[in-house]
Amino acid sequence: MRAWILIMSLAVAASGCRSEGGGHLQSTMTYEISNTGKNSDMTGVTDERYDQFGAFITSITPSRFVGKFLHVRYSNRVEGQPPGEEFNLDLVDNQLDIASPMRIADFTNNASVTFAPEGAEVRATTELKYFMFIALFWYQELELPEQYAPFQGGMLQYLNFDNGIAENFDGHTMGAVKEGNFLRASHENFMEPIFESVWTGHDSLQPMQAQFYVFGNTDSTWVFYAEQPPTFSNDNPMAQGGYVIRSDRYVPTTITVIPEGETRTIRATMSFNTTELIHIYAGADNTPYTSDDIFVYAPRFWERISVALEYD
Repeated sequence: MRAWILIMSLAVAASGCRSEGGGHLQSTMTYEISNTGKNSDMTGVTDERYDQFGAFITSITPSRFVGKFLHVRYSNRVEGQPPGEEFNLDLVDNQLDIASPMRIADFTNNASVTFAPEGAEVRATTELKYFMFIALFWYQELELPEQYAPFQGGMLQYLNFDNGIAENFDGHTMGAVKEGNFLRASHENFMEPIFESVWTGHDSLQPMQAQFYVFGNTDSTWVFYAEQPPTFSNDNPMAQGGYVIRSDRYVPTTITVIPEGETRTIRATMSFNTTELIHIYAGADNTPYTSDDIFVYAPRFWERISVALEYD
């Protein structure tokens, strides 16, 4: 097992507050990635299968899995909230340079990533109803079954690796490349079949995919499409356009008033269980290891994400 610890600085946006108090959450922070092997609770891993992609062939656990975020936020903001009571706690600020390493979280081997943001003033007790983020990409490395080694170029209809791979994590996406049966790829190939039921593969336009994930203030998991121009609502609390993923896999945390002059340490721990994350299906011809096979994230893959917020 391996462990990595990086020391960096994250910005925090905290707004609104009434009542007494005015102490601070502790301003020092670490960004810590602890690789502890397979999660014992198997968060979000089920035997659920898709029924629209042909016969199930196999599932694969990536040997590497990395997320890059545009924005990561806790919030209490809801419809009808009185002015001045909004409170946002940003773990990754969207004003960071796009190439900032602070946007990167390495979930390889089901590692947990701990953010400890700096300098949030708390003057009123508040319940953080939401955990939400905008994901720029999910990047994975994996061994495909050896039967796919001979496939080159555009020979796989639903797995595009013609455009090469980025040299680093500085951009908005990574691309994809296959060497034999070893694949390095961004998320697009694995999400496209989910969000476009009539997609015919890489001979057509790529379908729109979800980037905005909202956990909390709901009693189920579901996906909806927010038309342009998007508007704020309890189900779209950052007013994002396109597909929005909603999930109840979040326990709200209440932050109480911190007396003036005192500090508290706050830590947000995020994990993504990637065990058997990639599914392969036999496609329209229902014959394994042929050109129309489907490569896709497991059903409701976002339910594999978990987060906990603690402070003392």
